Amino acid sequence: MQSRAWPRHIHRWPQGRGDLGDRMGRAFRHAPGGPLVIVGADIPGITSFHIAEAFRALGDHDAVVGPAPDGGYWLIGLARRVPPPPQLFDRVRWSTEHALDDTLATLRGLRVACVATLNDVDTAADLTAKPAWDGR
Repeated sequence: MQSRAWPRHIHRWPQGRGDLGDRMGRAFRHAPGGPLVIVGADIPGITSFHIAEAFRALGDHDAVVGPAPDGGYWLIGLARRVPPPPQLFDRVRWSTEHALDDTLATLRGLRVACVATLNDVDTAADLTAKPAWDGR
């Protein structure tokens, strides 16, 4: 695949079909080995520090999540030392206040780290919302 905006030397692959969980699960199962972090494209407060923090957390955890104040999350990552759980993202109620809790249920038995809480943009009002406190 080629893009006018994405650097040529960085590999891309299509998301494929299905809901958000299907697409993220496919990335966790089929991307080249090593830790993998998926970040939402609608996170205005994100910095390189937040990404580095997530990868650091995967050094001694199996998974990492970055919660959003609305009950969802802006980041999820897996260390991928072992294959992702087969139930990963099963029955997650996407775009609801239950998305984070539902996802954590699919990670049961794994050591999960939690990083900064950041806002995501779901509505126009979210663009002007006070930033979530992220501990920095």
